[in-house]
Amino acid sequence: MTLNNAVNNIRKNLLKRQEALIRFKAKKKAYLLAKEQITKEIEEARDIWKSTVEQLSNQEFM
Repeated sequence: MTLNNAVNNIRKNLLKRQEALIRFKAKKKAYLLAKEQITKEIEEARDIWKSTVEQLSNQEFM
């Protein structure tokens, strides 16, 4: 009976670790997707800023 309890405890612990790993991987994937989207938005904003500055530099101020 004691050996059976040990096996069940090991099995439960392995399942918990596996579930934790699955949750970690899901959070990591979500983080990387969000990071990629934010980086893309920053690059787009940088391009808009550059084009705006270029347009302003071509205009003369009165």
